[in-house]
Amino acid sequence: MRVTPLARRLGTAALVLTIGVGVTSCSSDDSSASDSSSSATDESTDAGADSSESPSEEPSETTAALAELSSADFYPSVMAAMKEAETFNFSTTSGASGQTQEMTGQARFGDNGVEMKASSTGAQAMDIVLLDQVMYMKSPDLGTGDKWIKIDLSDPNSLFGMIGKATDPEVMFQAMEKPKKLELVGSEEVDGVETNHYRITLDPSKYLDAMGFPASMADMLPKELVTEMWVDGDNLPRKFSQTMEIPSAAGGASSSSTSEGTYSDFGTEVDIEAPPADEVTEDFPGA
Repeated sequence: MRVTPLARRLGTAALVLTIGVGVTSCSSDDSSASDSSSSATDESTDAGADSSESPSEEPSETTAALAELSSADFYPSVMAAMKEAETFNFSTTSGASGQTQEMTGQARFGDNGVEMKASSTGAQAMDIVLLDQVMYMKSPDLGTGDKWIKIDLSDPNSLFGMIGKATDPEVMFQAMEKPKKLELVGSEEVDGVETNHYRITLDPSKYLDAMGFPASMADMLPKELVTEMWVDGDNLPRKFSQTMEIPSAAGGASSSSTSEGTYSDFGTEVDIEAPPADEVTEDFPGA
């Protein structure tokens, strides 16, 4: 099948979506893993994260006392806490090849996975709505003017069906169910909230297998995926950070990608709705 310029642009945009919210869940997961968690020295990495943009002003948050999570209870504890909260706001920054992408938005755990509304600026400026297994995108780069492109994510055999699967928190957490290592780095404050800072080491091949992605994609990833995650006393993720060295397909110098973000306002009301029908198109120019 020929990959059209639009398909490439949509694929890039969808990857931004997956990084923006997906990493939240992906990074948070660690379940009945065989490796035990270990406490490391209090060697903290950069704890200065950007505050996420909140649609409503909330008083300072109070969380429970910190308790270390083992690799066996990390996944069920964090997943249960996020599902109980149901909603959150997020702000992420990702960078690769000298280009930076910033995204802010709101997300909600629904019956069909994560629902989301987000806007991004930078290399791939766009607006995104994800609702009921349908993704709506609007961007000057898509060539649809002021129209939103509507993409059905429910077909598991399509490129976007794979992306839809990737945004399902249950699937993502399952993919991270058995980390190679879960390490407690120390306790740190994130936007005024006390958190435990964890370092999570994952096997890329197991992640790709659980997600249903082609095994050949492993060549595009490092031998290990390492993610930093900050979790508060209520077992809610507050911050993530990931730097990844990407091998060159042509055997040249590798490149690096970075992503980090903060999460806040858990349990507050969010407004996630599909665009008006007269502002939506399913006609893909250049497809």
